[in-house]
Amino acid sequence: MTFSLDSQTVEIPCGKCGQKSKETIRRLKTNPDLTCRSCGAITAVKADEIRAAEQAIKKALDNIRKAFR
Repeated sequence: MTFSLDSQTVEIPCGKCGQKSKETIRRLKTNPDLTCRSCGAITAVKADEIRAAEQAIKKALDNIRKAFR
């Protein structure tokens, strides 16, 4: 079974004005710079941390599956 959070949506606050933007994980992994629609500031999301978190979740789910075999 393939695990992916790509279609999940998260809210990211602007680092300058706090305005929240909704983006998919897929978009953040491929283009981690967000331009605020309110003030124009650019917020950089750490795509490598998103990928690492996704891998950690996948590993935890694999461990749960193994426990039920």
